Order: sequence, then C-alpha cells, then structure tokens
Amino acid sequence: MNLALAAGAPRPRTGPERAAPLVGRGAHLSALIRHASRTGASPVPAVLLTGPAGIGRSSLLDTFCRSVSPWAAVLEAGAADGTWRTRPGAAPDHLGITPDGNDAVAERFGSDGGPHAASPHQLHAAVLGLARRGPVVLAADDAHLDRPDTLRALGYVLRRAADLPLLLLVTVPTATGDAEPPALSALLTHPAWTTTELPPLTAPQTAELLTRRLGRRPEPALLRRCLEHSAGLPAAVLAFADRHETTAGTDAGAGNGADGRVPRPRRAATAGPGPLPRSASTVLSAVTVLGCAEPELVSRLTRLPEPAVRRSLDQLTARRALTAEGRPDPAVPAPGPERRRGPDDGTPLHARAARLLEDEGRPPQEVADVLLRVRHGAAPWMLETLYAAALDTDSPEAAVRYLSHALDLGADQDGRTLRRVRARLADTLAESDPFVALQHLGALLATCADGPELARVARRYADALLALGHADEAARLLARVLDRTAAPGTVTVPEDRRPGLEAALLLSGALLPATAPWTGERSQSGGPATGTCAGPGRRRLQVVRAVLSALGGRPTNPPGTGPAHEAPPGPADRAGTPLDDLTRVASALAAQLADRPTAALDILDGLLRHPARGGPDPSRVQAYLVRALVRCGLGDLPGAERDGRRARGLAGGGGPGVAPAVVLAYVLAQRGATTAAAALLAEVRAAELRPLFYLHPLYWSAVAAVRRAHGDPRGALRALRAAGRALGHGAAAPLTALPWWLEAADLLTALGDPAAARHVAAEHSGDDRDHGDGADGAARSPRAAGAVLLARGLATPGPAGLALLHEACARLADSPARLLRARAEQALGVALLDAGVPASARPRLRTALDLMTGCGAGDAAEPVRRRLAEAGGRPRRQTACPGDALTERERRVAELAMAGHSNPEIAEALYITRRTVELHLTHTYHKLGVSGRDDLSAILEAPGAAPRRTGGERG
Repeated sequence: MNLALAAGAPRPRTGPERAAPLVGRGAHLSALIRHASRTGASPVPAVLLTGPAGIGRSSLLDTFCRSVSPWAAVLEAGAADGTWRTRPGAAPDHLGITPDGNDAVAERFGSDGGPHAASPHQLHAAVLGLARRGPVVLAADDAHLDRPDTLRALGYVLRRAADLPLLLLVTVPTATGDAEPPALSALLTHPAWTTTELPPLTAPQTAELLTRRLGRRPEPALLRRCLEHSAGLPAAVLAFADRHETTAGTDAGAGNGADGRVPRPRRAATAGPGPLPRSASTVLSAVTVLGCAEPELVSRLTRLPEPAVRRSLDQLTARRALTAEGRPDPAVPAPGPERRRGPDDGTPLHARAARLLEDEGRPPQEVADVLLRVRHGAAPWMLETLYAAALDTDSPEAAVRYLSHALDLGADQDGRTLRRVRARLADTLAESDPFVALQHLGALLATCADGPELARVARRYADALLALGHADEAARLLARVLDRTAAPGTVTVPEDRRPGLEAALLLSGALLPATAPWTGERSQSGGPATGTCAGPGRRRLQVVRAVLSALGGRPTNPPGTGPAHEAPPGPADRAGTPLDDLTRVASALAAQLADRPTAALDILDGLLRHPARGGPDPSRVQAYLVRALVRCGLGDLPGAERDGRRARGLAGGGGPGVAPAVVLAYVLAQRGATTAAAALLAEVRAAELRPLFYLHPLYWSAVAAVRRAHGDPRGALRALRAAGRALGHGAAAPLTALPWWLEAADLLTALGDPAAARHVAAEHSGDDRDHGDGADGAARSPRAAGAVLLARGLATPGPAGLALLHEACARLADSPARLLRARAEQALGVALLDAGVPASARPRLRTALDLMTGCGAGDAAEPVRRRLAEAGGRPRRQTACPGDALTERERRVAELAMAGHSNPEIAEALYITRRTVELHLTHTYHKLGVSGRDDLSAILEAPGAAPRRTGGERG
C-alpha cells in the first residue's frame, strides 16, 4: 500500500496535557465512544475537541484512542511531521503493511530517510482498505500547528467518506486568532463537525485530581489556593501539586514527608534513550523556569557559555524534551528546579530567573509568572512587580493570582506595601467575589492609620456590602465610622471626606425598613458635621438630602433651584460602584421632582446600559423604579410597567420587594388594571411599608385609584388625603410629579362639594391670581401650570371653569405629560357636553381617548368612550395597545416610515400627496408622544402592541 505510515516505537507525547490523569471527563469520553460506535452513519461523525491550553484535550484524545483501539483501527497524525501512525500496541497488519514496512515507505516517499505525510489519495485509499475490516478513527492532535498536508488529506477523506465506518477527531485550542492556518479553516467549514468545548474542572474534580497526584486528600486551604491559582485547568492543577510536593519535600528532607507518607517517585526527566548530560539537564531546568529558550538568557541564568547552551538546546530539541516552538514539555519536567541553587549566590533558581527578566525590562506579567513559583525569600521588588502585573493584565483572575501570591510571599515585608496590595486585591474582587473582598477590607479597616485612608476603606466596605444586598449593614458601618469621637490614638474621618460618606450612609440606609426611620431622622437633623468646603462629596450630600426631604414632605430648596438639580457626579457612560449608581439614581429623582423628566431619563438610561452585576444589585432595582415613575409621568405606561416588573424580578420578596410592588401597583392603576394593582397592594405588609416613608404617597395614590374604580369614592378621597399628609403641605416639587390634590378636587366635585374642591385646589396650587407662577414667583413649567389650571377648572362651575380648562389644555399641549393632558382634554370635553355643546365636546373627547390609548391606558378610558358616544362620536374599540390610537391610514404611513421609506416614497406608494404624509406623521407623533420616526419602533413594536401590517406595495 502506497501510504507513508510510521508504525515504529511510539515517540514521547508533548504538550502540557499529555500526562494529566483523566478526571472530570467521563461524560465527554462516553460521548466520543458513542460517536465511534455509530460509524457508518450519514453524515460521517466529525468531532472538534477544543478548550484553552492545559484543559486536557490531548489527555482525553489519548484515553479515547486507547479505549477504542481493541475494536477499531486508529490512525494518529504526528504532531511535528504530520505522518500517520498506528496506535501503539495495534498490530501492523491492521494497515496492510509489514513490521519492516516503515523503511520501504520512507524510501518511497522521501530521500532524507524520514517519513513524509501521506497524500490525500494515499490516506483515502488506506481508510477504504481499513474500513472493510471495521471502524476507523482518524485522530489529529493540535491541528492548529502548521501541517497543511495533513489537514488537506483529512478534508479530502471527509468529503469522500459517505457511509464509511469512520470517525474524525481533531483537537485545537479555544482561540487561535489570526494565526489559524488556512488549511484548518477550510477543513472546519465542512458541516459534519460537532464542537465539544471542555470546561474547567469543578472544585470536587480539582480535589480528586490533587488527591491522585499527592496521594492524599488535600486540606481545604490547599484546595482553595489551588483553585485560585489554576482556574480549573488540569495542567495547572498538576503543576501546582508538583510545586507543593517539591516544597514539602524540601522541608521534610529526603526521607518520608511530614505526614509519614513516602514521597511519590518523580517521573523520568528525560526523553528518548539514556539520561541527559548534566549541562543539558541544567539548561532544561533554566528553560523550564524562564518559559523560553533564548540562548542568551539561559546562558546568563546558568552561567554556562552561550555556545554550550546552544548545543544543549539542540540536544533537547532532538530528544523532544522541547516542543517545536522551543518551549519545555511539562510531561518531561526538569529535575527539581526550585531546589537548584545559583552557582555562587545561593538564590533559588526561580528568584534568579525572575530578577534576570526584570533587569532585561520584560513585561511585568512575564516576570510575575515566574515569581508565582517562588515560595519564600521575598524581596520588595518582587511585590512591586506582582502589583504592576496585576495592574497591567486585562484578566481579573490573573490579577487575583498575582496579588494573592504577593500577600502570601510578602507576609514579613513592609506593611505599607502590603496594604496597597491588599487594597488593590479587594478592588479586583469587588465585582467577582465581594464576600472575599469584605475579608480584605475588614483587615484594612481595622488597621487604618490615617483619616483619608479610613474614609476610602469605609466607602469600599459599604460598596461591597451593597453588592451582597446588605444595605442596612452598610449604613450602620458608615454611621459607626462617621460618629467616632476624636480622641488621642483614634483615627477619624477628615472634614472634607465626611459629606461623601454621609451621602453614602443616607442612600444605603433609606433602602430597607430596618434602617429607613433613623436614616430619615439623620437626614432631617443634619447628622455630624459635614464640612464647609465645596466639592463632589458635598454636592452629593445636598442632592440626597434634598430628595429625601422632598419625598418626606420637607423640601429644603425651592423647586427648580439648588443643588438637587445639578448634574450627577461622575461620567454617565462609565460603570461605577453601587454607591455611585445610587447617587446617580438620587440625581435622576431630583430632576424628576424638579419637573425635568428628560434629564432624569438621560441619567437612568446611561446607568441601565451598563451590564448588570451578579447577585443582589439594589442600585439597579432603584434605577428601574425611578425610571418607571418618570415614564409614567411622561405617559409611557407600557415602558413603566416593564421597568416595574424588572425591578420586582431583581428585588425578590421581603423588604427589598416592597418598593417594586408599590411602584408597579401605581403604574397598573394608571393603566386601568385595578384588579392586578389591588392584588399587588394586598401583598404589601404594613410592618414593612411603614418605615419606608417615601413610598407612602405612591401607595395611597394607588389605593385611591383602586377604590374609585371599585365604586368607593369616599374611600378613595380618604386615601388621597393620606397621600397628601405623607407628602406634607407646601411640598410643591413632589406635588408636580404626584398631584394628589387634583384627583381630590375631581372627587369632591363629583361628590357635590365644589367649595371643598376649590379649597383643596387653591391650598395646593399657589396664588389664585397667577396661573403661570408659583407662590414664590418662580416660573412654573407647562406641566405644573397645567395641573394647577386643571384642578381649578374642575372645581369651578360655569363659563369661568370652562375658560380655566381651555387654558389648562393649551398649557399642557406644550408639556411632555401626555396622560395629564388627556385628563384635561377629558375634563373639558365632559364640561362642554354637560353645557350642551356636543359638537365642541367631540374633538376634545376624541383627543383624550387617542392620548390615553397612545399612553397605554386604554383600559382606563371607558368613561371617555361613553361620553364620546353621548356626544355623537363613534369611538374605536377599547384597547391597551398604544398603536391602536392611530387611524388605518396613519398606521400604514407609520409602518412605511419605520421600514425606512422617505416621505416622497410613502406618498408614491399610497397614492397621496407629500403634504398628507407629513400631516399623518405629525398626528402619529402627537398621539404616541414621540419626536420622530426613529422613536416609532419603540412604541409600535413593544410587547403588547398590535401586530404590524405589511405595507409598501402599490394599491
């Protein structure tokens, strides 16, 4: 047979995975064996094993080939030269060649005495011959290496292997990047491939592998360190075990170990026949430690002449102790590099190698990887290098390894350096493992020697507690730090840092019932001294206090003025800590209370664009809640409901779930879903709600809506008055966002008490003679002015009331508060109808119905529909879909606009004028509350919207 196959003695296997025991791969091995047993199926099975370096691809391949070789012919591609070899132990006649056939094959295909890779035709012919006797397995390990002839031959066989009892098995690393050979890319384009990515070992599997390697069960501390250093890679676990065993052997001497166990014999340190020369063994140790085979560096490390080093490297390459890339083969380890001492200074070899790389100016990570093998004898420069490597790496896991090793290595070094390392480690762990970060922060907090450091560590500690969902503990911790009494030997927070910590305390303490009451009292009383200097911390504190005071009915600044309406601290496009995010939420809430909803949405949208943190995330819950309220005020009730449900899903049950339940119930009540709102309100327990003072107005407003819908107007009025008491008298800013007095005036008028209605409207809307300004003379926004005029118009009978309602509609037409405008249009339409002017009432009522439908409040629009029918109009069917506020032609124009068509194209498609298209789009924007065609998709394609109709064709 014309096939270049080398069936001689098996060569040593290379790569970090060859010697790893097979642990945690039983399911993958069984799956591969099932693939092999179903050979002959169509399409031919082809499996790609992948995973990062050290994950065990080669070990799994080796075990699989060994398992199936008794009943299948296994051909393996050589890692270096691409020749095809039989599985060791298989009979040569499986391949149709004689035991001495290798020489003949080599003679036929190569004049240099070495076997060459088989051509595609030869490999295909060999597979056909073997397939007549039974299943065939073609295995190619490390297919990313440069072996184009081998890969082309595999592709040739795969394309012609229909119905053959054949399995192709190839391994490549997870990421080969731009260096992936074109031949491999072409091979993998075949549709038959099934990719199997090997996962890292779990903690129990890592413990099992350590047990096999060490001969005993690892201690919990040793297992934890191994998991931290290895990240679940089998090769890294074995290297860690060998390092531990070497260190233990050094400490215990040449006899039995400290536990009485006889040390496991070391594996052979050489490949091929005969031992390595001493100089080659020294060079192999140096290459293993350095991680590279640069002759100049190896010469300087070993003190051997460079020519001698080059000769030793050639010997090692020839004996396959080094890979084709010049790297050491972990399956052929150097003889105890950690025990070897320098020729003249007694320094361990790893420490000397790291110093050499440091002096050469190598990247910190390259030096740090060598320092990870140093177990004792730390020097200050080592800690600095490990710290620099942690700063340079993009991998948080690698940074944790470097910093943890620096702490272990430098236990007796300078305390300031170790504190810096520990602080960086805590910051790195804050996102991935805040519980472990708390341990490091606790050690730092207990030993702070100056005030600024105390402030920094306390804030980080509070952030970690918030990330774990312990907002109450964060507030109490900050209170203890801020309330420390100055005394000799006691470290206190400096004055310029106190405002920032006080703001963090108020933000975290207001979230849970356990700490909300004393947090509110502390905010009102001013707490400890907050300094006199201006700065970000003081501005944050002013924002937080203003918001909490306004929500508690105690405004500290006139609406629209003061620090509560400044921009949030820090850039909105960068993810911050939980406390940073809570501060941004407070700023957004302040903007909403100041009737600046666009600014509030900008802040919240920027915050929620960041990826969610793992575990509890109170700042994200609060961001969704505030955005739900902002969207509700703007008339985007479907969006508000989505945000409320997201917040409820993130918060779960218990104390943190009270606020999402109340906010969602309020939004559902605005949509007219009063039954669902009542069910949510029934879940709220009074003991949990009572301390959360800022939820009381929303709670009672939702209760009022439910009672009114269920035919209990007097009960609704009592709930509204409770909401007013929770907000406090004269709290003009929050009243704009939640005008309970407007509902109260409407209810009192309906109950036949217009005098009381006028009293409520006058008491909470400023001077009767000025509808555009507040009681303090400050200019009101269109929403605030419209709400005041609407309340007075509802309470004023006759032509004077109609004039007020006309003016309210005019002012609210310039406001983004579409739901409030719908209320004004409804009130004016009803008043006109009752005054006997149905022709004038119809357009007002139709506008109110369209606005309510566009806001997603179609379920609450039944009274409008009835009055519109009384006025002689023909209302469309009741619906909660915003898109159903559009006419059929408006919807068709909107769909074409969403599809990207220009106005002339839409006019041509629908046989209408360009001016008509513009009018339809203007009406559509007006009904849906959007500013342009780019915003249409968010409304018309939202969940719950009516299905889109096709459009764009003529006719």
